[in-house]
Amino acid sequence: MPLPFIDHHNRLNLKALFDAYGGAPALISKSQALSFNLVKAGLQRVIFNLENLGVKQGQLLCIHAPNSLDHIYLFLASWVMGFTYAALDPKGPLGKIPAGLKPDVVVSPGDAAPWPCPVISPHELHAPAPAAPPPLSAIPLDRECSVIFTSGSTGAPKGVVHTAGNFYYSALGSVEFFGLDHNDSWLVSLPLFHVGGMLIFIRTMLCGGIALMHDNPGDLAPAVLQSRPTILSVVPAQLQRLMDDPKTIKALAACKAVLLGGAPCPAPLIEKALDADIPVLPTYGSTEACAMVTAVRPGSQRHVHFTAGKVLPYRKVSLADDGTIAIGGETLFKHYIVDGKPEHVLMDGEFRTADLGEWDPDGNLKITGRRDLVFISGGENINPAEIEKALTETGLVLEAVAVPVDDDVFGQVPWAFAMTEKELDQEQIKAALKKILPSYKIPKKILPLAPGMGRKGVKRDRKALQKIAADTAKKP
Repeated sequence: MPLPFIDHHNRLNLKALFDAYGGAPALISKSQALSFNLVKAGLQRVIFNLENLGVKQGQLLCIHAPNSLDHIYLFLASWVMGFTYAALDPKGPLGKIPAGLKPDVVVSPGDAAPWPCPVISPHELHAPAPAAPPPLSAIPLDRECSVIFTSGSTGAPKGVVHTAGNFYYSALGSVEFFGLDHNDSWLVSLPLFHVGGMLIFIRTMLCGGIALMHDNPGDLAPAVLQSRPTILSVVPAQLQRLMDDPKTIKALAACKAVLLGGAPCPAPLIEKALDADIPVLPTYGSTEACAMVTAVRPGSQRHVHFTAGKVLPYRKVSLADDGTIAIGGETLFKHYIVDGKPEHVLMDGEFRTADLGEWDPDGNLKITGRRDLVFISGGENINPAEIEKALTETGLVLEAVAVPVDDDVFGQVPWAFAMTEKELDQEQIKAALKKILPSYKIPKKILPLAPGMGRKGVKRDRKALQKIAADTAKKP
């Protein structure tokens, strides 16, 4: 079956895509509603101005700005023009580029002084263009188009290099798996400097749906209530906050799907969402795999929602003998950028993750932990994920993080941080854990986990929490 909008030279015909949906709404924000025709015209204007400003194929263009339509225009322009797009965290320091990259140009609404290269303002991007700007050229799917920064759960940021084809196949697989079409609207609920944020627009673009932009990804409730999306992507912390309001719960229950990813989700939160008839669908993915790799299929039985679901189209997943997850397929990144230089880590077309998993009898993937977090206590291997899972299974803990702390007798022992609805009762939780875990895996001490504590983007910073635990252990 022919792939949509791909010509016989394996190139993406972006003009045909925009023309196919024409006057249908493509993007809606608080201030404007743009059809596919208007988005195409805006993209052509931005490309014309970038060329006039000297941006060329092979250059690195960074943008340092909050979520806006400019991100989308620049990202698509990188596909057409052949420069590399890199979005920086707008909360990050001015003038600092991760992974040792040296940009040729920066788009920023702020002061030009900190940047070591020419700066383009958003106003310059949208200067008037000719009435008939140059047409959009076809895009080779193997063209490298973006660098997205990731540090995984630990470590310094790396640049992850993707091609236009990675994004195309990632979006197309999601469209096919979830049955998306022109009737769907997807709230841009994640930052556009993350792969999952940008892919929301690429998915709706492919199926003729609507991307719903809003000003503040940190406060989703007003946007959910106002825009009433059919699809929503959230991380566990966002879902927890959204479920604090009965009105928002009702809006979520009306969605076609609420995709849950970015970090492990405590089982009690999934239980609470399902009990409220929210169609929550856990996912598993990574920046390297261009977002989702597996997901729970809509309409699955209840027990499936406590797995990471099935493999999406155009992806491959395999498990080594020790459970290490390897990812392959059309969505897989090309290489890293570390200290300004390429770092090639793929082996036989696969990326060996640090995640551990297993298949359930129905072929759903279950994430069981991470190789790089396992530590030894008194000669026994301890996986923090096992302790975290047990803590939430007690019914007393909403979210948990387990970390190793140095110990004079055992080398290291497990400690834990726990978020609870009521005041934390350490002894009650330990008593419940005795029914689930062997004694050496029960945390020596359990500390309270506040919502923003050790927060690093959508994940908890384990190193920061481990330091808090270590400092606490040193106190008399």
